[in-house]
Amino acid sequence: MRSAWIVNLALVLAVAGLGAYAWYRSNQPQEPSHKLSALSMTAVKKIEVARRDGAGYALEKRGETWFVVSPLDARADQTQVQRLLDLLSASSKERLAATDLKRFDLDSPALKITIDGQTFSFGTNNPLTQEQYVSTGEGVYLVSAYYMSLIPNKADRLLTHSLLTPDEKPVGFAFKGFHVEQKEGKWTMVPEPAEKDRPSQDDLNRWADEWRFASSLLTRPWDGKAAGETVEVALADGKRIRFVVLRKEPELILARPDEKLQFHFSSEVSQRLLQPTATKDK
Repeated sequence: MRSAWIVNLALVLAVAGLGAYAWYRSNQPQEPSHKLSALSMTAVKKIEVARRDGAGYALEKRGETWFVVSPLDARADQTQVQRLLDLLSASSKERLAATDLKRFDLDSPALKITIDGQTFSFGTNNPLTQEQYVSTGEGVYLVSAYYMSLIPNKADRLLTHSLLTPDEKPVGFAFKGFHVEQKEGKWTMVPEPAEKDRPSQDDLNRWADEWRFASSLLTRPWDGKAAGETVEVALADGKRIRFVVLRKEPELILARPDEKLQFHFSSEVSQRLLQPTATKDK
């Protein structure tokens, strides 16, 4: 009985101690926190990046998709754009008046990003905290240098890695030596391979998904000069997309003329995309 009483007393003291600690924490002065922006990430429509050396680029949201619109017009990598917009969630423990900007290397900043009309200028780093001075509106803030690292130097770094858009679902493929087509949910391949090489319906479904969700290692603008054999992809909505095979080895390079982009893939992906019978070995 005595041991039970001691345990209960210990529990009561522990609960009282936790309550006292919670009260102490809630009554401590809070560190100031200054948000850099009141903009909503989901509502933003335009982003512009300017550099002191004159280079820069711009992005625009059309519907639910982001595009690079300058110095070229092409789909943007949606994840990379969201990283740019992380700046809108930044906050700082310190806010200084936007005066004597030269002191912070903000009189002629190396980098500026404008999001829906609000401009953020990046200056020097604080030698003690290694945080970076950023000016916007009437204030200068200290924030993590991480935010500047999320802003690519060139527009090429923002190009999409997705060969197809989310709403482009393949239902047919026309290669130089064979065709694959889906009708009423069933795939057919012409000419039909030998039985030992013949892919199953599951194989062909996986192969179509390889195309649908293909993500490049690198994407670059395409000047339209190089030539090669073509692959025509029919979509569920009736549209057709033509791809040009610029190279198969040591990497696969597919150009998409309608977007003036070229997508670079590994040789392993090359085998999977260009030959549906390769899926039988997976």
